[in-house]
This record gives sequence, structure tokens and C-alpha cells, in this order.
Amino acid sequence: MGRRGRRDKPKRGRDTAGWEDGYKEIAKENERFVEYYKGQGIVPEEEWDEFFTACKAPLPVTFRITGTSEHDPTKIRDALLNEYIPYLKGIVWDGEEVQPPSPLPFYPDELAWQIRVGKTVIRKSAPFSRFQKFLVSETEVGNISRQEAVSMIPPLLLDVKPEHTVIDMCAAPGSKTAQIIEALHAVPEPTGLVVANDKDYKRAHMLIHQVKRLNSPNLVIVSHDAKLFPRIAISETHEASGRVIPTYLKYDRVLCDVPCSGDGTMRKNINVWRDWNTGNGAGLHNTQYEILVRGLHHLKVGGKLVYSTCSLNPIENEAVVARALRDWKGCAKLVDCSNELPQLIRRPGMTDWKVMGKDKEWATAPTSRISEHFFPKDDLKELGIEHCMRVYPHLQDTGGFFITVFEKTAEYTDAAVKAKRKAEEELSSADAKKQAVETTTEASESPAPVAVAEETTTEAEITEVEAPAAPVAPVVAAKSSEDATPKKVRLPRDANEEPFKFLDPDHPALEEVYKFYTISADFPRESLLVRNASGDPMRSIYYVHPNVRPVITLNEKRLKLLHAGVKVFTIQKTLEGVCPWRVQSDGLFLLYRHIAEQENGRKCRTVVASKEFLFLLCEHIFHRIELIKDENVRTQIEGISEGCMFLEVDLEDGRKPVIYPMWRGKMSTNLMLAKQDTQELMLRVFKVHPEAPAAETAEKAEASEKVAEDVKEEAEVATEVAAEEAAEEPAVATE
Repeated sequence: MGRRGRRDKPKRGRDTAGWEDGYKEIAKENERFVEYYKGQGIVPEEEWDEFFTACKAPLPVTFRITGTSEHDPTKIRDALLNEYIPYLKGIVWDGEEVQPPSPLPFYPDELAWQIRVGKTVIRKSAPFSRFQKFLVSETEVGNISRQEAVSMIPPLLLDVKPEHTVIDMCAAPGSKTAQIIEALHAVPEPTGLVVANDKDYKRAHMLIHQVKRLNSPNLVIVSHDAKLFPRIAISETHEASGRVIPTYLKYDRVLCDVPCSGDGTMRKNINVWRDWNTGNGAGLHNTQYEILVRGLHHLKVGGKLVYSTCSLNPIENEAVVARALRDWKGCAKLVDCSNELPQLIRRPGMTDWKVMGKDKEWATAPTSRISEHFFPKDDLKELGIEHCMRVYPHLQDTGGFFITVFEKTAEYTDAAVKAKRKAEEELSSADAKKQAVETTTEASESPAPVAVAEETTTEAEITEVEAPAAPVAPVVAAKSSEDATPKKVRLPRDANEEPFKFLDPDHPALEEVYKFYTISADFPRESLLVRNASGDPMRSIYYVHPNVRPVITLNEKRLKLLHAGVKVFTIQKTLEGVCPWRVQSDGLFLLYRHIAEQENGRKCRTVVASKEFLFLLCEHIFHRIELIKDENVRTQIEGISEGCMFLEVDLEDGRKPVIYPMWRGKMSTNLMLAKQDTQELMLRVFKVHPEAPAAETAEKAEASEKVAEDVKEEAEVATEVAAEEAAEEPAVATE
């Protein structure tokens, strides 16, 4: 964590632009930017001033309410609409009425919101301060995700269904991947699969932090160069001759949100104004084209591919799309999405643009530095380039963005393409080996200039709405691998390099678990795995969807696999004679549907209680069973043996009951939730802020005195469980 309150100048050797007697904001001016885009005519002349003014204005804070069929996002939306928004209307600050948060018009079901107020109002206005605390609390537990408005568009146009196989080829930092996962989990048990990839190893771990909190067993995260992304085997046929013929995965949906110059992010990334030049986009054109074409190869016939950038430059946008359409003529076409997201204000793709040459002159022909693919041609209308979408800052108070949707109409089987594919796969195999080495070195393959990330997910951006960006050191071209001196890299603390090993379905540890929890025979036992070289259940057990298993088992040498599986059990060797495997909240919803029912119709090892009892457990780390006032609840608990159990609570909000993991000791019981989850529950459901603890009651004092001796052991267990749950972060689990 950085030191706060420091305004020191950068160390010698770092970029000092923008620093003069302390921090000085970079001027939002760039003559080259104005000359280039005004000359392109990206907006009508009469709109230029409005467009350019919007480019320099602060970007509103936007956030998205996350959720799946198991974690209904509408409960957070309804809390926002009923408990907070009504109190944010009609507020006057410094003589002016403050605009309350508003839903993004184009996002379905009011699940995405925009905040235009300044940080002073948020800090000092009591209603907004209360609202901000709600946002922070829900962000900490993953119910809210900070995401730029335009970044939400590509996954919506991808139109993901629960049965689809999807790949996000340049996925980090992961907000779009999260949207894809949520769409896949629109039903309780989706059969689809999401492959999230990012070439940069550290950024791939940012991706894991972002999406792991969604607890999807249908997700795998890998790290490969998107231009050479390998084919993934999903089955093998063994011939009598000994030959093995693999079947490879094809995708229903492909997202290519490619690296770009990022000049559409100028409203939040102030360095764009200082660093922008025409060479940024031109230098990335080939990379963008190669990623797009690779995505088309992996796409199923009839499937959709979304290509997007956070750039305004036609060299990175329409020129790349047109080049791919010409090369794939008869095999791919653009989809007219003018009827999709009707409340999104957009402009069609450009059918004419200019190319900047040397000395700031418009080029008229290709040169050694200017590719023929940069120039517009007469076939652009025939190719349907107007079906592309351009989103400008002044249209809907957003950043700049470019999106287009491809449909694959036939396989591209040209002999030359096949030869190229074979060469790429050979390079991909070498690339996989090279990446294994690069995870422990500082050798970098990032091209210069490096793309600007168009989305972030930080609590600070919700709290500090108008915080200025600090100067950033300029990008320095990376040395080649031959010149680089190998150095040890400090990997993310949650990085787990242990292999994925599936457990024998008849493993004794699993037999103990199935018997203790009375798990039905329809639970897919072959889908449980561990993360250690021995392949034994030592600390944690994970679950993946059955369709994910062949992706892991058949591609050990082909894929650089970083993450897969949801943690369902963790060992808790404390009480003798009790099943040591306790259920994790991460995988609770996966497991609970397979718990057998008793004669009374209730699930085994389940207590059905009111939300008043849930409040009691949120107040106490542990609570003595004999002091539970609700006789029905007390009788249920007394009828269950020691160990982990389930709490089913009807929150009386018209939705299905919520399930929580709970521990039953000899004398007491406690709720097994992380501290931040408990605090969020108290704030959202019971309207109790964590900084305002409930008053000590006589019963609580009496219970504390009686428990001191006879449940000391259980208190230690409860404390250990609570500490371990609180320590768990939305990251890769380690053994």
C-alpha cells in the first residue's frame, strides 16, 4: 500500500512531465489530436466543439450490479431504489440542486448506474455519504462492480446463452468476462463454458481476482498470446493403429476486445493528452487484425464474434474490420445491430477516412511505413462497414468506443490458410513453453506503445469520484529476450503453480464427505479436483463442471492454465470424531442442490429459520444452543450431529430462501461467513451499519458468562473458522 499524503517529486530517472513544485495536472490539449480527428471528420463540423469539450470533461463514475440465477442482482437493485435513491433527490449543495444517481438507459433492468456528483458532495452530504458506504460494502463482497459504461456494451451484443461456449481472447482486467459469466449463469445449471485468456501473466491474475467471486465452475482462465491462441482438445478417438485423433473446441461466441491506443479513454486517462500521436494506432493495426482473424478461426459457423476497441482511430477500427472481411469474403459478414440496445446513442462506422504520413501530411499511397490496409477502398459499403458502431463522449456522457459484430457463415479452408494455421500452431506450442519460463523472469513481450486499459475496478474510483490521475512514467520498449537479464519476478501472492489433479470418485475422503452430508448419487463425483502435485485432498477440494474436465485433462501440455474450479470443501481438523471437511460458501449453491431430502421434505443437515435468527448469528461469532429462544430452531439444531450444516432463511422479500453455511458444535453454533459478507448482510437486510454495533443485552451478557468455560473449545473453533473465512480473498485458491 502506498503512503498517503505524499507529494514528493518522482525519483530521478522517471518521467517528470507535469511535476513542478508538487503535483501539476497535465494540460488537456494536443494539437496533433485536434488536427487528426478534425481532419478525419469523425463528427460533423457543427458538433466538434461539443465533442471536444466532452473529451476534456471528467468521466462520470459508473457501476454495474452483478449477479446470476443463484445470486439475484435485483435484490441489490431494489435496495438501491428503495433505500437510497429516494433520499438523494432534491439535495441542494452550494446553492445548486445535486443530480442523483441514474440508471444507464441502454443497460437492461436498471442494473447499471451512473454518478455525476463530486467527491465533496459524497463526503460531506449525509445522504450521499450513506449511499457511498452502501456502494463500498456491496463492492467488497462482489455485488457491485466498477465498470466504464462503454465497456458494458460488447458483452451485451455478444448475446451469450447458458449453453454457449465462449472465449474472451484479451480478457484482463475482467469486467467484460464477468458479464459473460453472468449471462451464462442466467439459469441454475448452465452447460456452457467460458475460456478467459490474457497474454500478460500478472494481468491474468487481475482477471482472476475480478471473476473468481462469481464462483463459476464453467470457467477456465489461461495465459497465451491471443494471436496464436491454441486449439483446445475436448475429446480423443483412439484408432486400432494407435493413432489418436482429437476433436477440438469451437466457440459459439468470441470476444476480441483488442489492445489499442486507447485515445477513447482521454476523459479518465489524462496521459492520452500528453502522449497521443498518430503512430500509436498504426503500430497496433497488425496485432489487432491477427487477433481478430484468430478469433474467426476459433468461431463456429453461425456463431458471433464481437470486435471492440477503446480507440477512435479508423486505422484500428474500420480498417482492421474491412481487411478481415476482404480476407474472409464469403465466410464472414457484419451483423446489423441497429435494433439492439435501442437507447444507446451511437454513430455508424466510417466509410471514408484519411491516413497521416510523415511531417503531419495526409498520405495518398502506401509507403514502407504505411500499409496499404490503412487506406479506405471503394468496397466499404458493400462490406457493410456502416454496421459498425461508434460511441462518442458527447452523445451520452461516456468515453469513446468502437464495436462491431461478425457472423461466421462458412469455414475458411483455403490451402494457404491451412498451412499458415499449422505454422501458427507450431509457434503456439513454442509460445506455451516460453510462457512457462517467463512466469519467473521479467522478460516482457509487450509491444510499444502499450494499450490503455479501458476499465478498472477499484473502491477508490467509487469513493473519489473526481480524483486526478497522477503522472505515469512513459512506456519504454521492452528488451528482446536475448538482451534481457533473467531476474526473479515476485508473483502475485495468490498465484498457485500447482497442477490440477482430479480425485478418484471413490476416494475415501470423498466417501466420508458424501456420507456425512448425504449427497445424492446424481452429484458428478468425477468433477472434483485438488491443486497439488500428489493429487491427494490435503486442504481444499474444488469442483468444475463436467464439460470442463476434458479441457484440463486433455490439454496439460497445450494450455497454460491458471484457474479453474470453485472451492467446495476445506479441511478443518479440530474436533475429534467430526467430519473434517466443511462446506465453503463459494461452492455452497453447487452442492446444496444435491443434498438428499429427509422424510419431512427438508434437506439433510439443514435448519430452517427466520431472518431474526440470522440476525442473532450475525451479531454473535458463536451462540449457545440452549439459549436460542425459538424452540423450533433449537430443536432442529439439537437433532443434527456436530460439524458443518446448512441454514435456510426466508428473507420475506418474495424471492427463494437463501442458504448459508453454519457450524454446529457441542454447545454452540455460528454462521460461517467472512467478516465483509456479514457486514454487508447487516447493512442491506437489517439496516445496521457495522460501525454501530447493537447494544449489549442482558441475555447476551449472561450467555457470555456461562459459555466462558464449557464452550471454550468451540469458541476457538469458531474464531478459527471466522478468521479463515475473513482472510479468503477473491483470488486463486492455494494449497
